[in-house]
Amino acid sequence: MIGVTVVEGCLTGTVADEPLSPDLSDGTAEPAESELYTLSELARSAGVTERTIRYYQSQKLIPRPDKKGREAWYRPEHLERIRLIVDLRDRGLSLAVIRDLVDDDDPTTTVENWLGIDAALRAPWSDDRPNTVGEAELRELVAEHPRGTLGELIAEDFVRDNRDGTWTIVSPTLTDQALRLLGAGIDVDVSAAIRDLLRRRMAKAVHDTVKLMVKRAGEGFAADGGADQFSSALGALRPVAREMASLILAQEVERALAHLAEDRPREIRGVSSRSGS
Repeated sequence: MIGVTVVEGCLTGTVADEPLSPDLSDGTAEPAESELYTLSELARSAGVTERTIRYYQSQKLIPRPDKKGREAWYRPEHLERIRLIVDLRDRGLSLAVIRDLVDDDDPTTTVENWLGIDAALRAPWSDDRPNTVGEAELRELVAEHPRGTLGELIAEDFVRDNRDGTWTIVSPTLTDQALRLLGAGIDVDVSAAIRDLLRRRMAKAVHDTVKLMVKRAGEGFAADGGADQFSSALGALRPVAREMASLILAQEVERALAHLAEDRPREIRGVSSRSGS
């Protein structure tokens, strides 16, 4: 038998003299007092200041706390939201972008999708990373090259002195290529000029490519598939883009050299005569 009465505007009742479940105004059970936090406790658990929590609240990034008398109480959901905001901030997102993510009808799914896309976007496209070495290893690197090579590598930012007895090889691959070209008679400063020129010119092409990729993802190929489809598309693009860039560069070098041979024979003869003298 079910008995229902109205007490101060709320429904209460019993089923065979047993109390009904607590009122679920938001679809979840009321947390026990041990699961509630005061402002100072929440700040300590989240690793932020009380002022930060108040600011997040004023910006509608976190819900308002429950009120019991004059005391404000925060739920575990508040702690989870603040930790999420801190994580997203550490990833470089502005509060405006974070608000867009957490204001969605289904913030959990939205944030999970974004985190999946963020992981795909941050995945490395190359295994070439700065390498810190000691003096002995650095000397060995330039041992077969003319004196002064190390100074040239430092001057052209292939190698950086850490001022603690160690050096950082900024890009081991590019440094190796510069040394290979040096062995063929091409000075380190020329390699640096080629590196910088290619980086400047390719940066715009890459930027435009990424913009196109993201635009078309939103319009079509990954609009409904979420993070998984976008990540899959990036995974397919990674090797293809590297092969395309390498091929196009080789084709353009071939075209430029052919143009030089056809239209500027005097310059080529001048280079030959200078190198032979």
